[in-house]
Amino acid sequence: MLEQDHGVDTATHQQPLNHESKGQDTVVVDNELEHGRRIYRPTRWQSNLTILSCYIANFSDGFQNSLANPTNVIFKQLLGTSGYPSEMQTRISNALLIGAILGVVALGYISDMTSRRAGLLFTSGLVTIATLMSALALQVHPTYNMLWYFVVVRGICGFGVGGEYPPSAAAGIEESDDFKRRYRGPIFVSFTTLMATSAAPIQMIVYLVCLKASNNNLPVTFHAIYSIATILPAIILVLRFFMTDSTLFHYSNFKRQKKPPRLYWLLAKRYWRRLFTTSLAFFLYDFINFPNSIMSSTIISSLVQDHNIQTTAIWQVILAALPVPGVLVGAWLTNVIGRRNTGLVGFAGYVVLGFIIGGTFPKLSQHMGAFVVLYGLLQAFGHLGPGATIGLISTESFPTALRGMGYSVATAFGRTGAAVGTQCFTPLQEAAGKSATFYLAGGVAILGMIVYWFLPESGELNLEEEDRALEEYLAQRGFGMERKA
Repeated sequence: MLEQDHGVDTATHQQPLNHESKGQDTVVVDNELEHGRRIYRPTRWQSNLTILSCYIANFSDGFQNSLANPTNVIFKQLLGTSGYPSEMQTRISNALLIGAILGVVALGYISDMTSRRAGLLFTSGLVTIATLMSALALQVHPTYNMLWYFVVVRGICGFGVGGEYPPSAAAGIEESDDFKRRYRGPIFVSFTTLMATSAAPIQMIVYLVCLKASNNNLPVTFHAIYSIATILPAIILVLRFFMTDSTLFHYSNFKRQKKPPRLYWLLAKRYWRRLFTTSLAFFLYDFINFPNSIMSSTIISSLVQDHNIQTTAIWQVILAALPVPGVLVGAWLTNVIGRRNTGLVGFAGYVVLGFIIGGTFPKLSQHMGAFVVLYGLLQAFGHLGPGATIGLISTESFPTALRGMGYSVATAFGRTGAAVGTQCFTPLQEAAGKSATFYLAGGVAILGMIVYWFLPESGELNLEEEDRALEEYLAQRGFGMERKA
């Protein structure tokens, strides 16, 4: 596992030494014992466990999100077009999104006001229960009731998946900063975007194996993939019983702060520009990325001549795997050219490829291999740029005490963009053809480039200095942050 870089913890040593040891929750390092008291710092094992749980949790969330593709194919095969109309398909896709929006907002606030650990335990438990309930959907009759039952349980699951993002992102970036500060960007991208993106092809491989093993028995396949999806959050739940909050959060939080309306006004007044630009960038990216990812199964299924479900799944695996190298390049570029420029490069690629695919779609659709490669490159540029950096910028741009809330608002706008995009793309495809969706994606990506230009270069920010600046700002206005005794 990663080794902590104690050389960058100068800000931690500057904190008041008024925090009592709590057994295994803290460890004493050089010069950290004064007047019989110890500085709080999670043990190396606890820090590694926090980051490990972030890796697995984001993989699990990516697995959950990518379940929409095989679910759409299975339901359409089992129920037919009349039994599974496009409006119900959109409703099921949006259930996870709407639940995620509510979960993001709620847990962003809770994780800042109570504990990162408490929020993560709650979301892991909720995802486990809701996914298990989803696995039982085919036992509900008649079909109409089954579909609405599935909408409800996927919405509950979405609340847990969305609620995972703020405390996980905040805890992960804070622990990453405790290691080597200059690598916190690549580390963050690796346990967020890389894990979520890698989960998609792995989930499709699991789906394909289940199809093969069951001899194309769709009910058995459905139960299998959702049962596997239940195991992942259950493992995470166990791991999170042993984690603890980060050093940064321990010393800088609002848990004991009186919170009259004026406090929120002061915070909004100081950080509104960062909040507005990150939220708008998140909205635009998810507006084009999420529906494009969900619609890939429908588009590929329509292009496979014999509509063979295994052939469709194989092409989906290839398509889902192509964005992964883009994330790796994006993680590397965050330190080379900066977070903002990496996002601009990704959006620029989305513009070019979006218009190319849209303009050549009638002929391109006749050559499945070429279409999948170009479609995969489109997704790769999206994951290389805004996919790798928007979450990172949204997390680094806010001080520790309101990192969960700042990230949650930006992510909520992103998930809102995903829901709006899903509602727009399907009717647009039916009314104007599949090529129109790629033109729309390219046009929105141009807007994304404009917004990205105004984002802060968050890689230059020192998280401890941001915390001290917030404390000074509030103290000058009569709100001294109360520290844990």
